[in-house]
Amino acid sequence: MSAESEKLKNHVTELEEKVARQNQAIGSYRDQLIKVTEHKSERDLYSELASVFARETSVDSVYAKTIDALSQHFKIRYAGVFLLDAKNDEFAFCYGKGYNAGALPPVPYIGSFMGQCLFKREILWEPAFAKRPRCVQLNQDPQEQNVVCAPLILLGNEAGVVRCANLDTAGIDKVKPVLRTVTQLLVSTLERLMLQSRNEWTLRSLDTSFSIARLLENTIDKKEILSRVCAEVPRLLGCAGCMLAMKDPAGALVPVARWPDGFELAGNQSSGAIYLRNLVEAFPAGNALIPDVHRDDRRWSWPDPKVRSLCMAPIRQRDALHGVLIAVGTANETFDHAHEDLLGIVASQASVTLERASYFLKQEDQARLDGLTGLYNRRMFQEMLAEEMARVKRYSHSLSLMMMDIDHFKKCNDTFGHPVGDEVIRMVARSTKSLIRATDHAFRYGGEEFAVLLPETASGNGHVLAERLRAQIESDRSVRGVTTTVSCGITGVLPNDSPDSFVKRSDAALYTAKESGRNRVVIM
Repeated sequence: MSAESEKLKNHVTELEEKVARQNQAIGSYRDQLIKVTEHKSERDLYSELASVFARETSVDSVYAKTIDALSQHFKIRYAGVFLLDAKNDEFAFCYGKGYNAGALPPVPYIGSFMGQCLFKREILWEPAFAKRPRCVQLNQDPQEQNVVCAPLILLGNEAGVVRCANLDTAGIDKVKPVLRTVTQLLVSTLERLMLQSRNEWTLRSLDTSFSIARLLENTIDKKEILSRVCAEVPRLLGCAGCMLAMKDPAGALVPVARWPDGFELAGNQSSGAIYLRNLVEAFPAGNALIPDVHRDDRRWSWPDPKVRSLCMAPIRQRDALHGVLIAVGTANETFDHAHEDLLGIVASQASVTLERASYFLKQEDQARLDGLTGLYNRRMFQEMLAEEMARVKRYSHSLSLMMMDIDHFKKCNDTFGHPVGDEVIRMVARSTKSLIRATDHAFRYGGEEFAVLLPETASGNGHVLAERLRAQIESDRSVRGVTTTVSCGITGVLPNDSPDSFVKRSDAALYTAKESGRNRVVIM
């Protein structure tokens, strides 16, 4: 070989070695570029989700944006969040990309791939999902070929899974660590929102309790209390309608207050009565929460698409159910236990206010009424006599006063005892109340003596009433079969009468009746 040929051969060898080194360098650069690109892609994903997790205040929005970011980053055919419905032991679709939600079947917790993932609390990968024994297919087109699931554990409780399907199987080793990091960040964000929501509901509950207390502290009128409570609930819950139902004398619950006016359960009065009865039968304690009236038991079906949830809280007095407070949610809001608790606070405050009102009314009645007969007492006689006399002078109306005394009452007590004497007094009171008009006023004036004020009544008409009352009492044999008689004096008001002169004249007529032989009516 000539020197020239040897030189040329060496030169070619050097060129080949140089090309080889360059190719090696290019390969190294390519590998580094791929890694940098992958790291940049992951960095962009984390940066995007960090912004979502830091700013979003809606749980639904956090789910949606997380799935959107994962789907775009990994070019996944299917990606979604499935939440666990603990009541039915199955998974419910929450949000997803690629999934046809209408074709999704119920996925049971027990025996499913997602259930296994949640039970083990770890990321599970199934590269041949379609061939998996007893796999629950989600009826998608195309069919899921491979699936990876990551568990969502919120505040220590099983909440659901993030499910991705039809991935590039070659990249699964890159998907799993990213998915693990993303779900950890997602869980932290959801827990923060849950705790924040609880704190807000706690503060709102306290504010509600105080605001309802302030609202009701100045009234003891039962009807006004119920109306105010019913009007306050929509401001607190943002509901579509509210109703307060209380027990009637027969023990049946009937609506007594509504918001807005005319609001009816199930849309109309007849259906509403059945709906209310079903609620009380199903929830006898008065507490109920129905998240979706369109999907729950048939008896809760509701034709109006503008409503969704219903919750109910009891109105109690002395630990007995006296009524229920019902709120119905709008179509875009699902009531949960926080709403139920808030409504319960309102109902409890209403219960306390009603008990307070009942106590004060009882005290007021005790101050106004005679304990034995239930008639007005002598103090009320003085007040109402002054009011009627003022009305007579202002409008020149007629007014009569009847004074009545039980004949030989001391002898009745001495013969039969004071309990029988009390029953005689009650019998006379019952007879009096049964004959007078709603506008008349009957009083126990003292001992065995009674008074009756008869507005808009001349003395002649008063005499007729007094005679009827005397005859009815004489014919009553309800107390030991003994005949009881009364003496009555009646008079009509005169232009120059004062309350004292008016009473003295009626007393004088009563005295004359007793002196004339008793069991008679004297008009004066």
